[in-house]
Amino acid sequence: MADLLVRNIAPELERRIKENARKNKRSLSAEAKALLQKGLVGPEPPAKMGTFLFSLLEDEYRGDDLVFERNDLVSPPPNFE
Repeated sequence: MADLLVRNIAPELERRIKENARKNKRSLSAEAKALLQKGLVGPEPPAKMGTFLFSLLEDEYRGDDLVFERNDLVSPPPNFE
């Protein structure tokens, strides 16, 4: 395997990579390789609309009945008189 040396990394970028490595329980080297691999693969495909809508709800409002209803967000209709 080949080695790769990256010089003059901005301090903020280094901090973010180290933070991600800790969060993902990887070494700094493993995190850098994962980020490079992810960058070469390209962006993730967009989520389907149902999946996206489901992700907007907090866990307590999620269910398998396919009804997306939040009564606490509904405001009364305006009074035009």
